[in-house]
Amino acid sequence: MNRILIILGLLIANYSCNKNRLKNKTQTLELKYIAWACDCANWVTNEDLENYSENFDDTLAEQSIFIEPANKTLKLPDTLGYSNDVIKFTGQFYNEKGFPKNYHSFQEPEKSRVFRYTNYEVIVSNYNNYKHLEHKSE
Repeated sequence: MNRILIILGLLIANYSCNKNRLKNKTQTLELKYIAWACDCANWVTNEDLENYSENFDDTLAEQSIFIEPANKTLKLPDTLGYSNDVIKFTGQFYNEKGFPKNYHSFQEPEKSRVFRYTNYEVIVSNYNNYKHLEHKSE
């Protein structure tokens, strides 16, 4: 009886640690950064941006995506993640909505889809545009 309880406990612990697994399908998504006024998911597809551009009842916000690098070497540099940046990511979605690993916020945003990427390519970076504006305002 004790062996059964131990095995059952191990199975439950293993399931609870791994319940939000990655989907099998690897995808390449071109995502655009939206600077919401919160710590919410900030990336959207062009299709979602077109379909939900009015954002009635937070429809665009509900389609937004968190991104998560597969490892530390893939973390986006500080020069990326400006409004309207476009990056092509390759990776997989998690099965359930949630937050990226090591995500911290005091705002308690809504859970969202999380895309774990293994590769990225910068299509449009607006870093220089924003740096130019910063210098002008001084």
